[in-house]
Amino acid sequence: MDCCQLLPDCVDIGLILVGQDGRILVWNRWIEERAGLSSEQALGLTLSEAFGPHVDPRVALVIREALDFGWSARLSHALHPMPLPLFPPGGGRAERMKQSIDVTSLPLGGTNQCLVQVRDVTETVRREALLKQQARQLRADLHRLTRAQTELQRSEMRFRELARQAPAGLFEADAQACCTFLNERCEQLLGQELVAVAGTPWINLLPFSEQTRVRKSWCQAVESATRFSEEFRFTRPDGSYLWMRAEAGPLRDESGRIGGFIGTMLDVTDLHERATRNEFRANHDGLTSLLNRDRFERHLRAAISGAREVSDRLALLFIDLDDFKGINDNHGHNAGDTVLKAVAGRVRRVLRSEDLVARYGGDEFAVLIAGAGDPHNIDTIIGKINQAVAMPINLGHCHVRVACSVGLAVFPDHGTDPASLLNHADKAMYCAKRTRCADSGSSSEPV
Repeated sequence: MDCCQLLPDCVDIGLILVGQDGRILVWNRWIEERAGLSSEQALGLTLSEAFGPHVDPRVALVIREALDFGWSARLSHALHPMPLPLFPPGGGRAERMKQSIDVTSLPLGGTNQCLVQVRDVTETVRREALLKQQARQLRADLHRLTRAQTELQRSEMRFRELARQAPAGLFEADAQACCTFLNERCEQLLGQELVAVAGTPWINLLPFSEQTRVRKSWCQAVESATRFSEEFRFTRPDGSYLWMRAEAGPLRDESGRIGGFIGTMLDVTDLHERATRNEFRANHDGLTSLLNRDRFERHLRAAISGAREVSDRLALLFIDLDDFKGINDNHGHNAGDTVLKAVAGRVRRVLRSEDLVARYGGDEFAVLIAGAGDPHNIDTIIGKINQAVAMPINLGHCHVRVACSVGLAVFPDHGTDPASLLNHADKAMYCAKRTRCADSGSSSEPV
């Protein structure tokens, strides 16, 4: 056995080399031990033959895309936790191991081969679950701390001892926002110890763009003796950033005057990111991640208003897939979803980054192109869309082809408002559909 044969067995990940015909060329020992199939038995087989019917069809899809188009892909364990029937070596076969798979196209000798790399992420997933559990416990602890703040103000000694152990950032500052106390968690959030920031208003540690707003809110709280509450983005000395929420209540001296504030600083980065994700879901199609119909029409109205001011031209394309119903009827709705996602990605790649694409509904897509001054350029784009959509789409067990009909409307030639442009593009699309050949629907090709 030479070095080239030994090398795949020396790495601590699974390696499967698949030839242009979809058959296995290399099957290393790591895979062999976890699949229960020797390399001698696996060589020359397809993945379906080697693993049986238990392979996630998305694995076959990305392999075929790597072989046909040279595309590389990663199947994240977060979305596809167990794509291959692999089990811990030496253990039972009760549950598959969690996997992360990379598929890399390897053009060798004039043909495309692809390398499938499989990593065991079972322990990583277990740790993530543990971290989530700890995060839930942390939130529960923070809730208990909020209720304890009233009692903390009654006893400074009791406050400092509890604050030292608190998982929330606790701080005390005078009326000028100069910190007189930071607990360990607050120092971690700020990335600095109390000795480094004492005598300086903590607001000065914020980015300049945040300082004016937060300082104004602090001064209003001091003047009105009310509670201070603000959220802001904070950049730590090491360059990392987080979103924090600072809340503080006034401390009064013997004469009743405001002597300072005591409060909490919480890391709310996760909440902001979750809000960003929710906003994305509200404005984008859940299947293709393209703009949804409502968001696209809002962009269209704004684009028309802007084009009218500068006497610019806009192109609106309406795209409808031909015989898409046949895909669903013959291959199932999962196959239809695969086709829609593939078409969405191809249309997006044909266009410029500033052009807008939306899934308008069902198997209909809409495209908005600004600066559409040259009709030849629009015709070229339509031709590219037709060509890209017509490429075979791998469903795992077969290929399908779909064609599309494209309708064009140009502002201001075909309308000066969204309704008239959409209506014209829709009619143009149906006119294009009627002129297509009767055999321009989908076709299946075996893998």
